[in-house]
Amino acid sequence: MSLITFGTNLKEIEFLCLLIFLYAEIHYSFKGIYSRLKVKEPEIVADLPHRLEANCSFPVLIIIKDADKYPILLENVQIELRGREQRELFEFEFDSMPISNKFWHQILQIKPSNNLIGRATVDVAIWVTMNGKKRVVKNDNYACASHEPLEVYISEHELPKASGWYFGEFHCHTSYTSDQVEFGAPLEATAHLARAMGLSFFCATDHSYDLDDDLNNYLKNDPLLTKWKDYKAEIRALNKINSDFVIVPGEEVSAGNSRNRNIHFLILNHPEFLPGEGDSAEKWLQTRPNYSIEEILTKINPNAIAVAAHPEISPPFLEWLLVRRGKWQLRDYCHQRLDGMQIWNGSRRGLKEGKKRWIQLLLQSRRIFISGGNDAHGNFNRFRQIGFPFFTMRENHNHLFGKVRTGVYLENGLYQDGILEAFKRGRMVITDGPFADIRVNNGLEQQARSGDCISASCVQIEVDCHSTPEFGILKQLQIYRGDLNNQVERVVKKIKNFSAPFRHCERIELNEGINPSYFRAELYSESNAKIFHCLTNPIWINWNTAS
Repeated sequence: MSLITFGTNLKEIEFLCLLIFLYAEIHYSFKGIYSRLKVKEPEIVADLPHRLEANCSFPVLIIIKDADKYPILLENVQIELRGREQRELFEFEFDSMPISNKFWHQILQIKPSNNLIGRATVDVAIWVTMNGKKRVVKNDNYACASHEPLEVYISEHELPKASGWYFGEFHCHTSYTSDQVEFGAPLEATAHLARAMGLSFFCATDHSYDLDDDLNNYLKNDPLLTKWKDYKAEIRALNKINSDFVIVPGEEVSAGNSRNRNIHFLILNHPEFLPGEGDSAEKWLQTRPNYSIEEILTKINPNAIAVAAHPEISPPFLEWLLVRRGKWQLRDYCHQRLDGMQIWNGSRRGLKEGKKRWIQLLLQSRRIFISGGNDAHGNFNRFRQIGFPFFTMRENHNHLFGKVRTGVYLENGLYQDGILEAFKRGRMVITDGPFADIRVNNGLEQQARSGDCISASCVQIEVDCHSTPEFGILKQLQIYRGDLNNQVERVVKKIKNFSAPFRHCERIELNEGINPSYFRAELYSESNAKIFHCLTNPIWINWNTAS
């Protein structure tokens, strides 16, 4: 999703590298070069959560972008819902409603007449009048896209979890991320669709180089920071009226790593704006970071959360060359103010390397925690991306909002400060399916959860495992022990045979002398040959001795 850009020939080269690897631009092209994707009409997109829970309405989001440049009339919307042996048609009349807004959206609710379970498709036909001609848009108006129906899974069950656990999206972009190559969905609509998916919160992490833009020109900075202030005010207002859902305010800051290259940094709950425009492509050849990682960690509020975003994913060559992008280096993790690493970013890319780096840091007695998100830019059902510039479009189902989830344990119910405290303490798990809850008892009526420290000479470890038919049967549980003295991690228990397909509780006791250690768990489930998994954060045993 993106919007029109105008720039010099030099800037066009910089924009090109972003267009290749980012989002579905339909307005921009090089002067004198033919584009199959460029159209003189607004972006028109229908979206829907990729999963819903049974007996809830289907919230279908309609977005019309850049109608201030290309005004249209909205005639009607027809939505066809198809499930197993079920077909229903819903129609919404708009009576030639003029749309000339820069960003217009509306959620249309549809409710199946029968209880629908399992996989279904939703086909959205949007009838509009553009340039004096009436035409129909099927799901989106991106040239060279498939326009295929949206796919949704309706689950009979809630997301796998235990009492006191809440799940959300840790890394996503909203309509406050809006520049030459991308935009997200409005905050209110994002919260609405997230709630329908069974989520309880999301972290709004819009780009630092978007949040300081002039409201009418994303290539110009606003010294009054009007957009940033509006962003914070809207989040506060939405949190005030929603008692069952929380938006955690934050930004994705572009900062300098130890090699002075631009990396991305999630800063949550910091009251002041942190500039970062080194990789924004807003100013030709001005690619140096505003602040280093260390400078940001030194200046942020004590109540802020600082997390390395997708830290072990190497940037594509053109981004490395033209906008000075890099990745996190080993020495960048050394600052004790860094709280965590978002090692899972909507796909498996970078996850293996991120987990390896995390374990390396754990074995060096570094208390640092993992989170997972999707880096979604308004993608609830389908991710669209330019393939070959200006000629092809490719689509996939990675980086969908809520596909990879972070779960937090909250003792006193759902509220923003509780979520932030859970992030800070590491009371988190990350998953794209099943759920594992690890606890350690020390025999002195003391119990620790993920992220906690506990003293013990012997321990009893408990891991509760949950899955549902949506994510398949339990396949494997591995409990790891990290020996901090010898800096080695080993599997202390591996379970492949479960007495029940979707529920299991494993208990093991270690009565030998416990060196400074940590324990963590990984759980796998399988459905239709697809593997899902969950990683817990560690519990630390006698950690103060190690430090």
